[in-house]
Amino acid sequence: MSKDLESGHGGYRWPLDETPWPEQARLAYGALVALTAPEPPVPELGRLGEELVGSRGVVVGCGIEGEGPVYEVETEDGSPWRLRPEFLTALGGRRTDLPPRFRSDLPEGTRVRITVGPAVEGGPTVMVGVVTGLWSESALEPPRGYTVEVGEDTHCVTPEQVQPL
Repeated sequence: MSKDLESGHGGYRWPLDETPWPEQARLAYGALVALTAPEPPVPELGRLGEELVGSRGVVVGCGIEGEGPVYEVETEDGSPWRLRPEFLTALGGRRTDLPPRFRSDLPEGTRVRITVGPAVEGGPTVMVGVVTGLWSESALEPPRGYTVEVGEDTHCVTPEQVQPL
C-alpha cells in the first residue's frame, strides 16, 4: 500500500517520495549549510559570486551527477540552488519542521490537458502539454501543483486544472 499525505493546494494528496537518499551524500535532508567558495579554487566547478558566499540555507534534495552528489539548497531569501559539496559548509544543525519529500503522481512526460485562466472571450483556455515536474512556491512547503510544458512555454497549474490524456 502506497503511503501518502494530505498537503498542498486544496488538500490534494501527493504521494511521498520514498527514493532512498544517495549513499554518497554527506549532508542529510534538512541539514543547515552556508554557501562557500572552495579553497583552493576549483576552476572546472565554477565559482559563486562574493555576494553569495556566507548565505545560509537548508538542504532540500540530493542527486548523484557524474561522480558525486549535487545538493538542492534553499537559502534564507528563498532562492533555490543546485551545488556540489565543495560549495557548502555544514553548520551543524538540522531543520526538523520540513515537510516530507513528495513526488508527482503524474510521471514526467505524461501528456495532459490543462485549463488556464479566462480566454479573451471570457471562457477558460484549454491546452495540451507535457508534465515536467512539481510546482512549489518553496521547497520548504508541500507542492502546489505541476509544471506543464506547452510548446516553448511552461505553465504552473493546480491538480484541478490537469486532466491526463
